[in-house]
Parts: sequence; structure tokens; C-alpha cells
Amino acid sequence: MAKRSRRVEEAIGRWVSKGLLDEERAEALRAEAVEAHAEATRRWGQILVASLGAVALVLAAGLFASRNWPSLSDGMRTAVLLAGGLVTYGLGLRVFQRLSWRYSGMLLQTGGLGVMLSGLVYSNNAWPGSSPEAIAMGLVALAIPAVVAPISFREGVVMAGVHTALSYAFLAVFLERIFALDPDAIVWALDGAGLLAMGFFLVSIRRWPDDRTDRALAAFAVSMWAGLVLVLLTGTGPLEMDESAMIPADVWLILIVAVTLWGIHRSPSEYRRAVYETNLALCVAVGGFMAMFTAVEVLDLSTEWLAVAGGAVGVSGLWYGLVQRAPQVLLTGALMMLLSTWIFAIDQAGALGGIVALLISAGLLFWVSTRIRAEPPAADR
Repeated sequence: MAKRSRRVEEAIGRWVSKGLLDEERAEALRAEAVEAHAEATRRWGQILVASLGAVALVLAAGLFASRNWPSLSDGMRTAVLLAGGLVTYGLGLRVFQRLSWRYSGMLLQTGGLGVMLSGLVYSNNAWPGSSPEAIAMGLVALAIPAVVAPISFREGVVMAGVHTALSYAFLAVFLERIFALDPDAIVWALDGAGLLAMGFFLVSIRRWPDDRTDRALAAFAVSMWAGLVLVLLTGTGPLEMDESAMIPADVWLILIVAVTLWGIHRSPSEYRRAVYETNLALCVAVGGFMAMFTAVEVLDLSTEWLAVAGGAVGVSGLWYGLVQRAPQVLLTGALMMLLSTWIFAIDQAGALGGIVALLISAGLLFWVSTRIRAEPPAADR
């Protein structure tokens, strides 16, 4: 007999005792809970086994490479990688069509696209940029995301996000292979492509069918995070800002936070998603480390300010999580505050200071746990 969720069982029992449910409906709910639990267990098992299968696939490819790679020319190696990636992607498409194998299919598709991308990058060893063979590889790099896009967006949110992220890499290969651009020029081109992509999703999102809206939102979110990487690459590359490149990256992260908060609190109801909270928690985690780096490496402040910067981000996340009942943001903010306090104490008083800081933090976290309420904020009631 499948294991029942204790919380579901307790809730059903409470509803029955209060007369909100009769026994017949309660048994139906219990049966559905058992079925759902079994489905979730099977799904996680599939993900684990599929991941192990992906590792085995990589090991098999490595064994093949160790035995046969040295005897192949650079052109043949490129062809082998492209063919292997294509076969893996095609297998993923086939597997995805079976509902029970969808996670395995997504992993195979992602792996196949990654192998094809590595093959296109490796072609640089065989043919210099702008040569006829390199141009052919560049056209392949442009064709792959164009052909795959309708398939990925049809398959769901995860593959839409994966496709969007990999599209930037394929575009970079296209620019290098066709035009033999230097890395700085490629970064500038990717900056423009990222802005165009975000603008496209913002302008066209209302025209997407209702069942595809989540995929457009996922693609927009991935483009925003890709923009953060591109800001750092632009600052450290073409602009030669070195550590100061973190400042425009900080500004970009603030923009991501603003867009996320708008999505949570101000966007039309049909565009609101629970996953926005996860995105905001990620902003708190990334923002804490970026703030600490900015304080010490960019502004050249003392270690105390490292703790202050990270702690400020952590406290902000903690406050928001408490007020808005956002547990993911609350937990991330608490962990960032704990880390900042520990760093400060260790720097100031060594191991003893770390112990004291952890004890104080533990007391604070216990207090925070008592402030978490089940009822919504007054503004929402």
C-alpha cells in the first residue's frame, strides 16, 4: 500500500470531523492522495534514473573518445559530435512523446543540443572562421535553434527555458564561424540580441495562446538572467572595467528584482505565477554575494562592510518573506544574514566570535519562526 501524506490525511480527518466532508467523499480524496503520492514518487524515480542514464551516456562517449579520438581528424571529430548530438536529441523527442518518460526525454534533448553545440565550437579546430566549411558550420548553428524553437515551446516551460538559454550560445558560434568576429564584438552582438528578445516577449506576450503564456514568461525570465551574464561579460571584456563591471551587474540585478516584484504584485492576474517567489529568492541569494563582492573588491571597503552588504540583502529578504508570507524568500534571506554574521564574527574575533554569532543568529531565527503567520497580510484580506 502506498504511503499516504500525513498532512493530507490530517486535513481530511479535520474536514470530516467538522462536517465539511462526508465519509464517501473523504475516501475518494484519500484514494486520490495515494495515487498522487505514487505518481510523484515514480516521477522522482524517473528523474534519478534518467540522470544516471545521462551520466552513463557521457561515460560511454568519454570511453569512445579515449579509444578512437586520437585517430580521427578534427573534421571527423566535429562530424561525430554533431551526429551524436543529433541522434541523442532525436531519441529525446521520441521518448518525450510517451507521457511517463517526459523527464527522460527532456534530459536527452538538452544533452543532444549541448553535444551539437560542443561540436560546432570544436569545428574551430578544423576550419578557420569565414572559410567555406566554417560558414557551413555557422549556418548549422543558426538553423538548429530556429528549427528546434517550435518543438521546444510546444513541449513546455522547461524546454522553452533551455532553448532560450542555449540560443545565445548558438548565436555566438554563428557569429564567430560566419564572420570570424572577435570575442568583444560577439559580446556586443549578444547584448543587442538579448535586448531584442526581451522586447519581443514583452510586446508579444498578450498574443500568445493561454496554454503557451507560461513558456513565454519562462523565456523572458531566462533572457533576463542571461542579460546579467552578458552585462558582466561586456564590462570585463569590451569595456575593460575589471572588478568595476560588478556595478552595472548590480543595477541589472535590481532591474530583475523590480520586474519580479511587479510580476508578483502589479501584473495582470493571468500572468501571476507561484514560481515568481522562487525567482525572487534566487535574486536574494545572488544579490547577497554580489553585494559582498562589490563592497570589498569594487569599493575597496573593509571586511566589516562585506558583512554589512550581505546582511542588508539578507535582512531585506527576511523582512519581505515575513510580511508577504513568502517562505522561500524568507529562508534565503535568513541564510544570507546568517552567513554575513558568521563572516563578520570570524573576522573580528576568530572562532569564538563565530560561535557567538551563530548563537545570536539561532536566537534570531527562532524568533522569526514565531512571527510567521498563516493568515494573509491585512492588505490581502
